[in-house]
Amino acid sequence: MAAPSGVRTCEDFAEFQELLRVMRTIDDRIVHELNTTLPTASFAGKVDANQTCKELYQSLREAHASREKIIKNCIAQTSNVVKILREEREKAQDDVALLKQLRQEQTKLKLMQSELNVEEVVNDRSWKVKLQLEEKANEKYLVFVAILYKTQVVAGTNYFIKVSVSNSTDECVHLRVFQSLPHENEGPSLTSYETGKTKADPLTYF
Repeated sequence: MAAPSGVRTCEDFAEFQELLRVMRTIDDRIVHELNTTLPTASFAGKVDANQTCKELYQSLREAHASREKIIKNCIAQTSNVVKILREEREKAQDDVALLKQLRQEQTKLKLMQSELNVEEVVNDRSWKVKLQLEEKANEKYLVFVAILYKTQVVAGTNYFIKVSVSNSTDECVHLRVFQSLPHENEGPSLTSYETGKTKADPLTYF
């Protein structure tokens, strides 16, 4: 049930986040490859552009599916740990160390569940966020990779996301994306954004 790098990836949340960060750069690489392998006018007819797009899109879908599997596996593993600790806690309610461990695992579980929500926001089923940004900012972003996020629970969830938009510089944009409650069955909506940011700029609520 563990991620490819082993059970420790699920046990150590910092390691879990780093694995996801590295895996999300695959999106960046595939988009870059798409832009560099499509034929120019002089090579039209020599390269099958449709097949190239199909193969790269499939690679992108496989990358998303792989990340989602890792997140869900770690959620399942951590949920099981929480369940066991709760059962032990009922038998030893005066055990302070056990209570502390339970709370730590519960917090980790919530953070992993948030990562799954973020994955749904930034993956290909939610690329309309990118399209919304391009329309509002009147820009085209060939690179679009989420590298950091924060959440804010409202009547739904606000996601504050730092997105890298360049291969050659540290240029970023900050997004505020609203995800409605599950029963409303609506996709993510870009409600605000800040351009001209860098990887060093703090991601704040705005």
